[in-house]
Amino acid sequence: MEITVNFEFVNWWGVLAATLASFLLAGVWYAPSVFGRFGVRDAEKAAASAAGERNVQLIFVIAFLFQWLTGSLLAAVLGPNASIRDGVIVGVLIGCFFVTTALGISAIFDRRPIVRIFVNGSFHIVSLSIMGALIGAFN
Repeated sequence: MEITVNFEFVNWWGVLAATLASFLLAGVWYAPSVFGRFGVRDAEKAAASAAGERNVQLIFVIAFLFQWLTGSLLAAVLGPNASIRDGVIVGVLIGCFFVTTALGISAIFDRRPIVRIFVNGSFHIVSLSIMGALIGAFN
């Protein structure tokens, strides 16, 4: 089996577009009127325990950086000849079988509600499929 991860041919505009799309999707996905209500109690507890120590701007910068890193590796794995379809397929597979399972294991041991696994996991499945599609479109 041959797996190639090559950053030499990564289209960085495609990675940027994918990162922005994922970041915007998160804003909608986790809005209180959509799925954000499932994490409100946990967020309120965290905010109360942090007592104002949270820096919202820093959270967004780090989240954007993590999404950019995800898009960068996804582009390197897909390669320069990937199509939109290839990007969607690989994004869905990574989202389902790597990200969601890892989130599920963490959530179970953290004793988080099972609905959080589905909300967060489905976000990453959709996000990675969109990212893959955009990376494929820029190739």
